[in-house]
Amino acid sequence: MTQVHDNLFEVLSNVQRRRILFTLVEGSETVNLDSPPDSFDERTRSTIEQQHVHLPKLADYGFIEWHERDRLVEKGPRFDEIEPLLQYLLSQQDSLLLERV
Repeated sequence: MTQVHDNLFEVLSNVQRRRILFTLVEGSETVNLDSPPDSFDERTRSTIEQQHVHLPKLADYGFIEWHERDRLVEKGPRFDEIEPLLQYLLSQQDSLLLERV
């Protein structure tokens, strides 16, 4: 297996990262990071984790382009390499027991 696929499986281990990637694979050109989760505490923790862990990891692997100032995410230069596998996982979401995005 290639390094890019190893990286993909690593990033898929987290629900926040899965949500970002699956939103992009479903046809969104960008993801607006200002769409908060339900509760304030969850939103605060989620935002901190996103900015300091999840978004940098996805960007480092080239899966996303992160426009921190605009709070937007779009497909990165290596997204095309992982898109077929993401599409398959999304199509099998129920049978794989993945959390809905």
